[in-house]
Amino acid sequence: MGIGGFSRLLLIAGFGAWSFVLSANDVRVRRLPDPLTLPPAAVALAACGWWPELGWGLAWPAFYLLAGNGIGGGDVKLAVSLGVVCASVAGPLGVIGALGLAGLNTVVLSRLTGERTVPHGPSMICAAWTVTLPLCIYSGV
Repeated sequence: MGIGGFSRLLLIAGFGAWSFVLSANDVRVRRLPDPLTLPPAAVALAACGWWPELGWGLAWPAFYLLAGNGIGGGDVKLAVSLGVVCASVAGPLGVIGALGLAGLNTVVLSRLTGERTVPHGPSMICAAWTVTLPLCIYSGV
């Protein structure tokens, strides 16, 4: 494994650790803390300035803002970074797929647990991993 492969491995491990901490926190206290959502969102927005095609990733938080009730501010901030990651790997269809899968995950979780409200962050993260990881492995990104 060369330096590129090692860098990729570190990036995936970092994204995995970030995903785990966010998911665990959302399940435990139903909050996605600003220190873990705002910096990645800012980096994602900056990336959109450099590569405008990544702007498709902003469709995910835009949809949440238009949807209104039921989506927390932490979910919207998380959607910025996850949407841009999905757009960078899978384009607009990847963003739409992850958005739909996140909603489906949340509905299924709600039905399985019998709870009317469930944390949405873990479903978003799971959807982003489901869309991006196979494409990263297949394409060698």
